[in-house]
Amino acid sequence: MSRSLFDPVLPIERTSRRFRDVRASRSFTAARRLMDELFTDFRDVDGSFVREFQTTGFSPRVFELALFAYLREQEYDLDRSSPTVDFLVTGESPVAIEACTSNPTQGREDVTLPASGWPSIPDNLPAEEREFIFQSGKALRRKLLKRDAAGRAYWDLPQVSGVPFVIALQSFHNLSALFHSVGLLSQYLYGSRDVVSYDADGALQLTPEQIGQHVYAGKSIPSGLFALPEAANLSAVLFSNSSTMSLFNRMGTERGYGPSDVAMIRVGTIADPDPHATKPRLFGQLVRPEQPEQRETFGEGLHVLHNPWAQTPLRTGVLRGVTEHQRLDDGRVLTTTARLSPFTSQTLIFEGAGAQKHALRQLARFLSTDTSGSAERR
Repeated sequence: MSRSLFDPVLPIERTSRRFRDVRASRSFTAARRLMDELFTDFRDVDGSFVREFQTTGFSPRVFELALFAYLREQEYDLDRSSPTVDFLVTGESPVAIEACTSNPTQGREDVTLPASGWPSIPDNLPAEEREFIFQSGKALRRKLLKRDAAGRAYWDLPQVSGVPFVIALQSFHNLSALFHSVGLLSQYLYGSRDVVSYDADGALQLTPEQIGQHVYAGKSIPSGLFALPEAANLSAVLFSNSSTMSLFNRMGTERGYGPSDVAMIRVGTIADPDPHATKPRLFGQLVRPEQPEQRETFGEGLHVLHNPWAQTPLRTGVLRGVTEHQRLDDGRVLTTTARLSPFTSQTLIFEGAGAQKHALRQLARFLSTDTSGSAERR
């Protein structure tokens, strides 16, 4: 009989509050079942996954399991024989993927708490955006500068040499970290932002504007990480702001793994199909068992940002079922997607008699709200 991720490997009082909450909650039954199902095929190469999942590394390990689920979903062949890199995709188009997260200050509890209330913009959005860029840059550079006992970087290792090297990133440094979408990270990686204007006919125009540096808390870092020498061996960044317990809970519910008296809705913002729109539109849906072709996928919330200056580029299409971003020669960023995904979302859970009816009422209330306060598309 396979061991559950939720069977404590140390006294329960020494586990994290987040782990204990999820372990004890009927609302997360679907997530626990799906995660245990996936973990049966997950090879814990360094033997620390379960302990970290139950203690100080809850959210990073959830992210790592979601990456594994995505690679399995796309039927990639994986070499998990060595702990030197998290995932080594083999075959005709090999890729090395190393997971990376921005985390709370050392000694603080994991801050990614269960969702409650409606999605909202952080109180001080500009400051939160600056912190997000700083924390993302810090996490990425930590991986780029890491060396093993022999002084080798990831791309110098025998298994990775000559293979596109990708860092997978998700942010958990504070309660608002998951609010931020891929557009903000794109500004930091490519060193430019789109300036909105309109022509004489009222048509939307986006003009790239160069960014020299990013400033936060009295410190500055150069923009355009991809163009810096330290990132020459970074082929791409694989970004997510949705690879969380809520993702597993929704996907488990779609498979019928949850109790009948637990209902959930997913609400948030998504791209407006209007070509002149500068803000997203609201979306919302009841999460329920679906036909396989209608289910959410582990790949739809992932974004690949390609490094145009990489010594070993990652070809487009090698990572399937994700959204891809490429910098064009004129500085614009071309985005292609296999399946439209939200900019940001929140999963609200209802439990007890009449849970689904109450969920539908709350969904209707959310969709009737005004979008004028939504964050502008970045």
